[in-house]
Amino acid sequence: MSTRAKELKIDIQTMTITVPVGKEPAMILVDPKQGKAKIVPLVPHGETVVKSSQGKIAKVDYRESELF
Repeated sequence: MSTRAKELKIDIQTMTITVPVGKEPAMILVDPKQGKAKIVPLVPHGETVVKSSQGKIAKVDYRESELF
């Protein structure tokens, strides 16, 4: 199991998250049904694909490639 995605804390009272700004591109995934938020890094070359199931975020696939 990959640990690339990092859990973000959700303030339940205000339903907000604080997002740290890094030096690399990333996307924020928020799933209110599961009460989870994560910051997910983007791959340098390739695709970062978010998959859902039954209206919830199920997994993130990293499809990496290399420049020739």
